[in-house]
Amino acid sequence: MNRSPLCFSLSSGVPLLAAALLLLGGCSPAQDSASPASVAAAQARPQSQVAVARGKIDVEGGLLDLASPAAGVVQQLLIKEGQSVQKGQVLLRLADDAARADLAVAESEQQLAQTKLKARQERLPALKTTLTRWQAAAKQGAADLQNVDEAAQSLRDAQAEVDIAAAEASVAKHKVEQLRALQQRHELRAPEAATVIRLTAHAGSMLQSGSPVAVLLPQRPLIVRAEVNESFVAAIREGMKAQVAVDGDGGANKFEFPSATVLRVSPVYGPARLQDDTQRGPVRVVESVLVFDQPPVNAKVGQNVRVSFHE
Repeated sequence: MNRSPLCFSLSSGVPLLAAALLLLGGCSPAQDSASPASVAAAQARPQSQVAVARGKIDVEGGLLDLASPAAGVVQQLLIKEGQSVQKGQVLLRLADDAARADLAVAESEQQLAQTKLKARQERLPALKTTLTRWQAAAKQGAADLQNVDEAAQSLRDAQAEVDIAAAEASVAKHKVEQLRALQQRHELRAPEAATVIRLTAHAGSMLQSGSPVAVLLPQRPLIVRAEVNESFVAAIREGMKAQVAVDGDGGANKFEFPSATVLRVSPVYGPARLQDDTQRGPVRVVESVLVFDQPPVNAKVGQNVRVSFHE
């Protein structure tokens, strides 16, 4: 039987034997079909990385900077740092003695105007009845037209008084609403559920309108704002998966956050705030916003991260 040129005898020497074994390995049946172990290893390989960017953990819309709605002295400070607050909760009250006094006077005037209006309105039914009777009597010849005219004029006068009283009551009502709105400006309320991060006011301090009072962290899902270098912008798209790690952490817990998904990619270039090239000058980047696939543990707003984008 003819032997293959690759099948050498042992007498050919050790060098030839070694070469033959190497070549025969290439002809082994294992080469024709991958082993289950190699298939599993291939499937377990991570997706290819297409770009890396620096970023920061943030919340959509950012932190809430609250300012004093009016000028005045802080009468009550009802929160402290680290406290959770709900939407509409009163955080601070300014001294409003003068505003309260003005409101009390206006409320009294409103009550007086409403009482006057009610009294004027109560006269109308009797005057209408009187006019009807005079009109009926005049038709039967039991009364002259002068009595009818006088009854009609009395009704018109009473109706005019009702209209004036109604206008006065409306003015008084609007005045009370205006003063109540001004009084509400002496209160600062939480615009949404949040956590108090920092306070810059205290009880007894004098504030101007617009003076900073507190910084709140809204209870919204955390996001990542990544600065993608202009060299990698073409490789980034919405829906792409990414891995988020603490920036500069090269230890065993390098990827300590859940995976993330690209929510949107800005259509505008801008200067980098997290990276710079001392040799080439300012770096142009495009902001990419990512959402975590699961709520991250121990992540903090403002934390520097490194984002690895994968196909």
